[in-house]
Amino acid sequence: MKAAVYKGYGLPLEIEEVPNPAPKEGEVLVKVASTGICHSDLHLLSGELVGPLPNGFIIGHEIAGWVEKIGENVKNPYGLKEGDPVLVSWIVPCGICRYCANGKENYCKDNAKRLVGLIGINGGHAEYLTVPEIAVIPLAKNLDPYYSSPIACAYGTAYNALKSANATSGKSVVIVGAGGVGSAAIQLANSIGLNPIVAVDIDENKLKSAKLLGATHIINANENDARAKVLEALEDGADIVYETKPYPDFKLSLEVVKSGGTIVVTGLGGFSTLAQIPVTLFVSRGITLIGSLGYRPRIDLPDLVSLASSGKIDIKKLVSHIYTPDRINEAYENLKKGLHIRAIIRWN
Repeated sequence: MKAAVYKGYGLPLEIEEVPNPAPKEGEVLVKVASTGICHSDLHLLSGELVGPLPNGFIIGHEIAGWVEKIGENVKNPYGLKEGDPVLVSWIVPCGICRYCANGKENYCKDNAKRLVGLIGINGGHAEYLTVPEIAVIPLAKNLDPYYSSPIACAYGTAYNALKSANATSGKSVVIVGAGGVGSAAIQLANSIGLNPIVAVDIDENKLKSAKLLGATHIINANENDARAKVLEALEDGADIVYETKPYPDFKLSLEVVKSGGTIVVTGLGGFSTLAQIPVTLFVSRGITLIGSLGYRPRIDLPDLVSLASSGKIDIKKLVSHIYTPDRINEAYENLKKGLHIRAIIRWN
């Protein structure tokens, strides 16, 4: 099969012919339709997340496709058959530990050693991949697998973050960063009934897209005093500030969250990335600060499939660029330049 193979830090991915994987016991072989181009991959390729990757590793953690083959002793609770459309979760919980039993499977300790396309399990920048069956979630038949891969990261990450921040109808939200995750959050905020929805970014094209996706206010932080502009729209500040941007610093978030409000963060830096918090401000205003990792695959992904299938979110609107596998390095370079909302690689 064709795959984009990691060859070393600072080197481009190489498209190679590699052996087709076969599902082991408890695994499912998936034929890949598309994989997303996510900013977390840049952290991964730079060595900021897990250090150097093993030579020959296949990245790509935002995946949709079809069931190609079901391995032995797969319990198959969804009744999947060959040819059925599916999402692949990059989070692979054990399903039985205390975290999993309490609905916190994104913090299952097994994830630390097997994150699809990130740690331990080859990812979806290939024509096929095998994953433990717990990572395979059915996709509604009326959704196009070629556009559905962002559900498995961008939408899932935004959805779990908003739920963690207790986002409910009528609350206000400021979304800092209007890339893939931020843009997914704008659509989800609309589906929940949040209002106003304020998007802040430094890229005018992303902000124009944010407006089309449902942001009630857009603010270019390069051209305006972002704090002043947010407080023009929300005099008392925001109920929720969602910081999606890479290398979060909390500066604007702390300036525009209302007393008693919540800041939720999913943007990643390296392990050495630090942010300063003014303690007196934090305490005296009763601010809640939440870190949110990914999503709960067996809880959040089916919810999102339902939202997309019913038309409450439009997944095709998130995809701004489609690349062929031979242009994968160009796709990552364009991500660095900020040219995408969400880009995908079409594999089969």
